[in-house]
Amino acid sequence: MTLRSFLTVLPLVFAAACGSDSGDTPKDAPPAPIDAGAPDASCFTDPHTYSEIINACTSAVKVYKDSHPALLKPDGTLPALPP
Repeated sequence: MTLRSFLTVLPLVFAAACGSDSGDTPKDAPPAPIDAGAPDASCFTDPHTYSEIINACTSAVKVYKDSHPALLKPDGTLPALPP
């Protein structure tokens, strides 16, 4: 394939990739609201102070991470450091 034919085909590939999604929603329409369930009583919807900003309502998913050092023993101690 020569460079000229490559540069001719390249815009056609991008034009095909950027086609419409054939959806009923116009591109300017706001996204559909997500049903997040009941509102969280422990968050602030209009935060102004530092404490409110830290506890502001978000649509983020809570991630529970059980982290502990890799060498942690069942009794909660760590091995001694080498001399």
